[in-house]
Amino acid sequence: MQAVKAEDLYNIVSLGNLRVSGKTAVFARNQAKADGSGYWNYLDLYQDGALKRLTTLGEEKSFALVGHQVYYASSAVKGKTLLYQQGLDQAAPVKLALLPKNGYQVAGSVGERYLLLSRRADLAEKSHDGYQVMDELPFYFNGQGYINKLRDRLYLWDLEKGGLTRLFADDPNFTVMDFFVCGEKIYVVGVSYTTRRPFDGGIYELDPTTQAVKELVPAGQVEVSAIFALKGQTYVLANCHQVTGLNENPEFYRLTDHGLELAAHWDDTAQSAIAGDCSVIGGNASDVYGDKFYFVTTLTDHDELYVFDGTEARPFFATDGLIKGFRMVGEDEFYLEAAFANELLEFYHVKNGYAEKVSSYNDAALAGKYVAKVSEVEYDSSEDGVQHGWVLLPKDYEPGKKYPAILDVHGGPRAVYSKIFFHEMQVWAGAGYFVFFCNIHGSNGQGNKYGDLRGRYGTVDYDDLMKFTDAVLAKYPDIDQTRMGITGGSYGGFMTNWVIGHTDRFKAAASQRSIANWLSFEHLSDISPEFCVDQVGATEDDDPAKVWFHSPLKYAKNVTTPTLFLNSDEDYRCPMAEGMQMFHALLSNGVEARMTVFHGENHELSRSGRPENRLRRLHEISNWFAGHLDK
Repeated sequence: MQAVKAEDLYNIVSLGNLRVSGKTAVFARNQAKADGSGYWNYLDLYQDGALKRLTTLGEEKSFALVGHQVYYASSAVKGKTLLYQQGLDQAAPVKLALLPKNGYQVAGSVGERYLLLSRRADLAEKSHDGYQVMDELPFYFNGQGYINKLRDRLYLWDLEKGGLTRLFADDPNFTVMDFFVCGEKIYVVGVSYTTRRPFDGGIYELDPTTQAVKELVPAGQVEVSAIFALKGQTYVLANCHQVTGLNENPEFYRLTDHGLELAAHWDDTAQSAIAGDCSVIGGNASDVYGDKFYFVTTLTDHDELYVFDGTEARPFFATDGLIKGFRMVGEDEFYLEAAFANELLEFYHVKNGYAEKVSSYNDAALAGKYVAKVSEVEYDSSEDGVQHGWVLLPKDYEPGKKYPAILDVHGGPRAVYSKIFFHEMQVWAGAGYFVFFCNIHGSNGQGNKYGDLRGRYGTVDYDDLMKFTDAVLAKYPDIDQTRMGITGGSYGGFMTNWVIGHTDRFKAAASQRSIANWLSFEHLSDISPEFCVDQVGATEDDDPAKVWFHSPLKYAKNVTTPTLFLNSDEDYRCPMAEGMQMFHALLSNGVEARMTVFHGENHELSRSGRPENRLRRLHEISNWFAGHLDK
């Protein structure tokens, strides 16, 4: 069998944005372009038991399905937006309208009467070449660039009469953060601001016929995950930040005339928290069918579907991997985009608990390849009893022979590693490495208490990581303890920086899009300062010593591990300056270091960056480890 290669990235198909009409399904299919410059996005149709390609333009990712028609937008005309309508009989698309500005996207529909369109607009409706004016917070946002004076707007397109109507048109400063359709009503999460945008938006009810708007919950109170209606009662799945802060999981609330009233406790996620590098486009985490609300939750290391009836949530369907999206088509029947253990995403028809695989998009990508199967390793965590992680065995493994190994740390910190196919890890296993990974304290999937790292970064999580490493080495004595590497991105980059400042047991490290200094991060990240004060538990004003204590840069003087730093110059979540500080400190202290900066990329480089840069990134890490661990 052949090893999985970095270049196999080009053969992997991603799915998302599933929509249904009756028992007909339409969803987006994504694959890297052969030249590495971007991705092709098409819509596929599942109807009468057959799977077919529906569209051909290559940019159809966001769309609406209304009856037997799909609607999507195109940017083919410079400075304008083409709105298309296409029947499910696979006839050629019809140009429904030419909108006078670019950037419109079909975001959804309300019944069979209205399309919902979104567009980001400049308040001045003009661009500035050569310089940028900033007078708001946040002034930039990861994956979106500089957003100063930009506002996200929502529009209605009347399918009966034609014409585009902007919602909240009387307030130019209003920005839409999310929206949900419940029957014939639209619930919008958003806020009007002129200087600083609140972390949480308000909740507004909107009648699409009259466009009358009613504020239900003021901004600054809750972070909304979903709004839905059951038996005439409106519910909100929301995080009130009252137990474990910003990273708290949402609970169920009834929306009343007096605000939000707790309907049911919930301690886990309301969407997938599973980390991966083979899923480029978004999915959907919830659906309403009949008088029940169905949603995705991550439990320990896998995704399940739960159902909420207005009183309690209970299990409905379980996988051993990732649920990207689903849509109900019957009481015990639904369509599913999922990746099961050791596998990539595919489309499934599930009935009476049995999942029938319908698609074979990724069969060719893995044909004849050595796919290392996950092997579980238990360890005694520092506070939470017995936990487990996994090991991938190297290709052509021979017991008794010594091998190098790589420890991979997930981001978040509330992300979760699972048993699904992870491209970078399989590349390293194919190259002859043991690869091991786990969900240390701070990960999601085990309730709010286990996931609460506030004020504890680099303490209990570091202890767990070292205990897991010890357990792996005890179970697999063929790992050469003098040839171990560590890598991770975002929070995983923070942990990589932290680890090399506290132990020399790793011979090489690759720190990706990391945090080095909470004192600087507080004023540089797009999610600060809320995230910093919430997670570190202090600011530079009230307790600078505590902020500095949790900063890996404080311990850079202890580092002896050769380290590769990878950053993107448009990463505004963990800005490039964070990696630069560690890189500068190591070189200043005479420690071998290298830094790679990817131009035009952001925090999502490893997941949805340009394929050519994702490939270069993986080669950079692999070559760094080969140069230091294969000796």
